[in-house]
Amino acid sequence: MRRWTLVLGLLALPLLAAPAAGAAESSFLPPLPQSPLLDKALQAARHGGPVRPSPLFRAGFVAEAAGGYKFGVSTYGSGLYLNVWRGGKGRRTMASYLARGVARPERLQATFGQFGKVSMRFHRSRNRALDKSCRFGRTFTRQHGLFVGNLRFRGEHGYVSIRLHRAKGAIARVGKRCHVRRHPQFDQAFFEALFAKPEAAMLAISREGVDSSALLAIAAKKKSSFFAVHEESRGKLAIIRLAIVHKPGKLRLNEALTAGSLVAPPPFRGTGRYRAFADGTQTWSGNLSVNFPGAPRFPLTGPSFETLLEVPF
Repeated sequence: MRRWTLVLGLLALPLLAAPAAGAAESSFLPPLPQSPLLDKALQAARHGGPVRPSPLFRAGFVAEAAGGYKFGVSTYGSGLYLNVWRGGKGRRTMASYLARGVARPERLQATFGQFGKVSMRFHRSRNRALDKSCRFGRTFTRQHGLFVGNLRFRGEHGYVSIRLHRAKGAIARVGKRCHVRRHPQFDQAFFEALFAKPEAAMLAISREGVDSSALLAIAAKKKSSFFAVHEESRGKLAIIRLAIVHKPGKLRLNEALTAGSLVAPPPFRGTGRYRAFADGTQTWSGNLSVNFPGAPRFPLTGPSFETLLEVPF
């Protein structure tokens, strides 16, 4: 087994966890931007890496938009992100817009370039007490309330249009240490899928300047998984697009790892073809693409991609 097995596992781990984490917080906070290349992309764009506030907190809200989309605004270190997503645990597409701004528990303010801006203040609910819980040995408190102000956002080509003046939200804070009386329940199916032995895997990565794209396909007997992520910098704004689907697809590789093809289920479309030649050159071609929010039919093949393959012994 080559060293790329570890690379594939590290890339898959945060992506596999994304739907579950989003489902747990979607009632008042949008899912966190998930990307294995996020830190490097932000640093290359001179935004700096995510800065953990002290004390630790997250503040934000979630609402619904037309077209089956949900959107939310939340703090992310010392900045803000606006998330737009559609789908559930087995299939999800997402676009995250990250910008510097005012990221305080009671105030969210940032400009998302040409797409819009947000300026909201938090008013706590006087009729609802703090929610307290003990997780991972730390006390978590959740203050519910209402964010009031202005949010204006229009995505690329108008795929989503948002105007909002008030939304229910919350502030979550990490407090003192506490004693965990019981262990959290684990999703057995998720645990088995995470450590299942894949039949084949493919990783394709492209870097063009400060922009990055990655495609990961893992074929297994019970469930195949396909991931795509694209990161780009537009001045002071970073954009991360993500697509995840856990459904049967076709990843076919020969034993010599000199030829292969990939066909993934929606939101992917088309076919990717891999060829390796005796002189050491390789090609990753075809019309394989993915429908990201704001970037439909985004190409996932071409000469800029470095392709890595894996098959078990």
